[in-house]
Amino acid sequence: MTKVCVVVVLALLAGEIPLLAQDNALRIALDSLVAAYPNALAGHDDKVLHWRDGTAMPISDGVENKSFQDLLRHASIADQFRLPYPRGPLAKPPAVDADPGRFRNTALFTKMYGDCQKGDVSPRLVSLAWLPKTWGKTIGITSINGADAQLRAVSAEIDALPDTIKRAAYPIAGTYNCRAVADTGQPSPHGYGIAIDLNTGFSDYWYWRPHHGAIVYRNRMPQAIVAIFEKHGFIWGGKWYHFDTMHFEFRPELLVAK
Repeated sequence: MTKVCVVVVLALLAGEIPLLAQDNALRIALDSLVAAYPNALAGHDDKVLHWRDGTAMPISDGVENKSFQDLLRHASIADQFRLPYPRGPLAKPPAVDADPGRFRNTALFTKMYGDCQKGDVSPRLVSLAWLPKTWGKTIGITSINGADAQLRAVSAEIDALPDTIKRAAYPIAGTYNCRAVADTGQPSPHGYGIAIDLNTGFSDYWYWRPHHGAIVYRNRMPQAIVAIFEKHGFIWGGKWYHFDTMHFEFRPELLVAK
């Protein structure tokens, strides 16, 4: 997403621009969504996201002024773009409740990748060797949308990094896991086969520490690793106020450059 688009979206959230500009910001975001998943999505209009199989999904649920917790648990497709994902190094810790990418529309992800509770996801997983020159153990990732090819490219690039940097990338804590997100109860991206958690010895997770009141940001994940993941369409949980620095998930729609 370009700098101009980011500024527009932020102003949209603050209520500082007219409705026409708000509509344009959402249109740009939806263009990115369709561009990121061309094999699944055919296009969109002002109200509907069109799938190539003829399915039409509403872009908005018509609910305004949702709380942060409502956005986590009941996000519409439009809600997924409320917070722009900041590609590149962070200049400062994320603002309170700034969790770009954590608002996920369950219907969209379930249609795209399947329902793991019904056994839809595991048949679409493929195996790859993670850091084959360094660690080499097999992990599973979905083949849908080419996520496996992108993760294989990530693995090769991290494998070429100096040992002191790539040590944060193995042993991994997991990929596919049919479970819910710990603090929301909503389906985890791990259950869609689109996420990977790296070495817990180099990781920080807000939920592991006392989390009553303000959250104190922590991160030990090397920026070189983050940059490689983002290059290949994966967002990083270290860019969330509710940080999860071991976590990367395949969300190219949030990284499509205009």
